[in-house]
Amino acid sequence: MSTRPLRALLFLSFLSTAAQAAPESVPGLTASPVLPTAPAQAAAPAPAPRRTVLLLGDSLIATGFGEYLQNQLGAHPRIRCERRAKSSTGLARPDFFDWLEVGQQEVQQHQPDVVVVILGGNDGQALHTRQGRATVAWGKPDWQGEYRQRLTDFVTAISAPGRKIVWLELPATGRQRFEQKLTLIRDLQREVIAGREDAVHLETRPYFTDARGKALKQARVEGFRKPMRLRMTDGVHFTVAGGRYFANKVYPEVLGVLGLEAPGPDAQHTARPAAAPAMQALAPAAPPSAP
Repeated sequence: MSTRPLRALLFLSFLSTAAQAAPESVPGLTASPVLPTAPAQAAAPAPAPRRTVLLLGDSLIATGFGEYLQNQLGAHPRIRCERRAKSSTGLARPDFFDWLEVGQQEVQQHQPDVVVVILGGNDGQALHTRQGRATVAWGKPDWQGEYRQRLTDFVTAISAPGRKIVWLELPATGRQRFEQKLTLIRDLQREVIAGREDAVHLETRPYFTDARGKALKQARVEGFRKPMRLRMTDGVHFTVAGGRYFANKVYPEVLGVLGLEAPGPDAQHTARPAAAPAMQALAPAAPPSAP
């Protein structure tokens, strides 16, 4: 038998075996290695909601104290602060400025979590209606009852479920005759606020009286090297240093009501510091006869 056909047969058998053993491949494609899947990153927590504070009041809110307090609160990363003020106003003369109506408008617009109020320094006078008619003269027996009702109506108008009201006691002035009026007004305000679960009456007497109970004329104030005079010559309104001093006292109290802590030194502040305000000397006992 010729060896040529046998060699050909053996060669064909070799090719068939090699074809079966070789893996199938697709021309032009290279398999990529399978890498382990990276663990999914946890979603960043949503930022805590900001709380809104609304300041309402007379010339004390309109000038230095109110400006400094607004800037301090507004610089907190968790707080938005709004302010509405009108000098020479109170609850005695709604014909001049109606705080009942304005208060309702302000809380509806801003929906605050906390409302800080200081009013009453101009209320030691006859009570008037919105139309300007005098109803009860100062010192008459009915004055206390009607003023108490006005306080109740105002606080009710600015209240809402979940909202807190911080009522600031009128600071001691050192003016003896004026203090006789303020003593009665303070007592009525304290009585009304104490009867509410949603309100806090903040005593300010310790801030502005010395160890003997007399009006404090000077005090050390942050940002000043020496003790500074707190009041202007009228004995009622604050100097620039006095406004800052009072704001520094009230600020932590408002944070406490909100359940917040003061931000650390590395916190980002966006509010600008208050400029030195132009203080207004006002007659505290009676507003102008016309707006």
